[in-house]
Amino acid sequence: MKFRIRFAQQIVGIFVLVAAVSLVLVVVSMGANQRWFAKNYEFYSVFPTAEGLSVGMPIQFKGFNIGRITDITLADRDEVRVDFYIQDTYYDRVVPNSILELVSSPIGLGGGLVFHQGRGEGESLPEESLIPAINSKEGQAIVADNAVIMPASGDSITRIISQVEPVLRNVNTLLVSVDETLNHVNLALSGDQSQPLGQTLAQVNTLLSEVETTLVQTREQSNQILASAAIIAGNFEETSDALRDPTGLVPRLLDADGSIATFLDDNNRLYDQIEQMLVSVNATLDEVNSFAGFVNGTQPQIASLLQESQAAIVSGQDVLEGLSNNPLIRGGITRELSQPTTFQSYRDAQF
Repeated sequence: MKFRIRFAQQIVGIFVLVAAVSLVLVVVSMGANQRWFAKNYEFYSVFPTAEGLSVGMPIQFKGFNIGRITDITLADRDEVRVDFYIQDTYYDRVVPNSILELVSSPIGLGGGLVFHQGRGEGESLPEESLIPAINSKEGQAIVADNAVIMPASGDSITRIISQVEPVLRNVNTLLVSVDETLNHVNLALSGDQSQPLGQTLAQVNTLLSEVETTLVQTREQSNQILASAAIIAGNFEETSDALRDPTGLVPRLLDADGSIATFLDDNNRLYDQIEQMLVSVNATLDEVNSFAGFVNGTQPQIASLLQESQAAIVSGQDVLEGLSNNPLIRGGITRELSQPTTFQSYRDAQF
């Protein structure tokens, strides 16, 4: 006799249904704990560097985790964009003038991304809004205006380090600039002209060399001028001595009984002769000018005559060539022997 249970299918169905419901309740409970069904509000911030940040890092507010970092990317102008979300439970805390602060501990404990709420009441920021970092220009302006609630207590060492960090960064930038400047100066002093400072030093050296050359030339010219002035002064001194000497050549020439006075005192005979010579020279120049004018006036006729003579010579050459080639009279003229001349022909002369 077989053993049978009444309503076996119904009992199995009930157990399956209870298991399914239990599984659904467990999944819902786990999802609720993991916030699978909760809404997250997306925001972003901008940091100068991604050092100390990581995807999944929690965002803390007064010791509570209110969100997490979802993505870190390198944006334009070499800035680091940090995308994160805030849980819907804490969305009403995200008001204007809220900022983020990256806190790092010197011993590696207690660090993270901290959310600081803005002062005053107002509507929450819309999604995809910017929440500035505390070390950015916007964040520093908000802190300077005391528009954000900063906690009074906390790790003093961490706060000091966070305040000193921008100063150290500026000092590092200054040291890099000084190092580059010293490098440029060293290159310029070594003769490298690829940098503007090296080109400027090269131009200054060239200018100094030109100035030195100009000074040397000026000094040489000054010495020559001084030497010439000394010679001229010596000549003037000698002339003055000659003029002061009563027995000298100049007083004797300029004396009333001297050679020049005697030469000029001849009743204008020398002057009349010079005047006649000048009159003859003027007449000769007039004749030359007249002849030049005549030549200039007859230049077209002379040129035409020369052209006609050239044409007649060419025609004569053609006639002579025709006669020499004529078979009737070829050999009829006795050819004379050419007698060498002792004079060189004009055509053999070199011009």
